[in-house]
Amino acid sequence: MESGTAARPEASGVGEAGPQAPGGRGWRGADVQAAAAVVLVGIVLAAVWGAGMFSASSADAGKPAACNPATDTDSPEYPALCAALNRPDLPTLLGTPGEHVSIAQSGGGPIVHSDGTKEFDASAQVQIGPVNVRITHNHDLSVRDITGLRSLLAQPRTVLGHPAAVYRSTTIALIFKGGKASTGAGGTARNLAVAIGPDEDADTVEFSIWRQDDEAPDPDALLRIAEQVLPTVRGWLPATQDRTSGH
Repeated sequence: MESGTAARPEASGVGEAGPQAPGGRGWRGADVQAAAAVVLVGIVLAAVWGAGMFSASSADAGKPAACNPATDTDSPEYPALCAALNRPDLPTLLGTPGEHVSIAQSGGGPIVHSDGTKEFDASAQVQIGPVNVRITHNHDLSVRDITGLRSLLAQPRTVLGHPAAVYRSTTIALIFKGGKASTGAGGTARNLAVAIGPDEDADTVEFSIWRQDDEAPDPDALLRIAEQVLPTVRGWLPATQDRTSGH
């Protein structure tokens, strides 16, 4: 196989004890580590995927790729998430209107936790030129949980009237050459997690953006994408609906 490089985010200190959430939902260290894996570990597959070791979506010359069909190892949520992310205007939102989606597929297979339970990685990701964008539905991982992980240094935000958090994760480069893989210095991934409901304790929809080159990802592009995609995500409650429903 030809040599290639790809970058993937890498978390540090994710086993740190997490916050005690209201309503008696306590987070043990192992729980936080598993939750952080849902946020970050799925993106590890982007390195192999970006280097061409996974089958890519079919894309004719000059035409954007359609989402790959779902497989038995994909989350049931993958088709809807991929359809929401793989928008015709995604290159424009990303700031690269002359590019098109070359790969669109699931973010990864099932995650097996230390107790043997299996959890599907509810995610999808696309590649446009050297830029990768990923969407993930984080079940049982809230904005409160994410901002409580001190190692992430997450900052609170508000997006479309919903609680949100932004943070950076460092990347490492995977270098494929002669059928072997090695690691090298990488760059930065930017992440934005937004509550799907009205408060900090709701599930989150997370967007991540990183590049396969030496340039930094555009945080403004991450926000533009989130603002357009979130209203189309299954289960999203508009802020006006949140206020009128009394939830």
